[in-house]
Amino acid sequence: MHQYFNSILIPVDLSINTELAVKKGLELADKDTAIHLLHVQSNDFSFLSKKLKEIIHFNKHRLQVNTEKCLHEWKISIEDSFPLRAFTWNISADSIQDAIIKKSMQLNVDLIIIGKHSSHNWFPFLNTVNPSQLAQSTGIPVLTAKPGSLHNKVKKVVVPVSAKSVYDKMEIIVALSKKFPIRVYLASMMGSRNEPIGFYASSLLELYRWVKTTIRCPVEYTVLKGGNKAKAILNYAEKINADILVLYPESETKIGWMNSEISDVLPSSTKVEVLTIQPLHSLAI
Repeated sequence: MHQYFNSILIPVDLSINTELAVKKGLELADKDTAIHLLHVQSNDFSFLSKKLKEIIHFNKHRLQVNTEKCLHEWKISIEDSFPLRAFTWNISADSIQDAIIKKSMQLNVDLIIIGKHSSHNWFPFLNTVNPSQLAQSTGIPVLTAKPGSLHNKVKKVVVPVSAKSVYDKMEIIVALSKKFPIRVYLASMMGSRNEPIGFYASSLLELYRWVKTTIRCPVEYTVLKGGNKAKAILNYAEKINADILVLYPESETKIGWMNSEISDVLPSSTKVEVLTIQPLHSLAI
């Protein structure tokens, strides 16, 4: 990954999710950034009735033409408004998530952006996509945003600190600081009975000093308590009115007894964005 996001993949469903994700992508883009708009038409209609399958098959060509037209309009709109390159990809696949993984690796992108209106849509194009699994499978940071963040600028960044190498999170902080006047909130974890659960004072102090002296942006730190790390992080984010969370998948994103994703628990009106990044030394194979 680089200090700038030079290549960004945006899976699109041509709804409000597309406007949201494109806007977030343009906020992070540089003048030489390549924006890739990817639409995946699922081939899995096994859950539909025979009649509905026939209707979809009959209208498939028309839908394909309309999709190509919409994608082209987005490409022209982006390139006419910003000095960067936009590319469109319209493909069919059995698994939307697998298609995103394959295309992101093929294009060697630096960031994937998912716009999510809700976790309970009638047309669940992006509900079949799990940001943590995407980050784990590709090693590429995945930004998830909801409509409440559409006009919000990133200011307060929450960064949990653990025993894992924080080099990857340091790069994310650098990238964000180049685009926004951020304030960084570092958070380590202490158990409810004061047992150390990921409380790593040396890592916290090292990152604190680095942000203060190298990035030179305001920085604060805190020690959180609770049995569920993701829940403690989310509660803290709400307390300080955070704009973005920089999290490792699974350990920092799973929340509640059903292990829901933080990005799914957050309401569509939230301004909080979730940036999931896989630790460099433990990429999923």
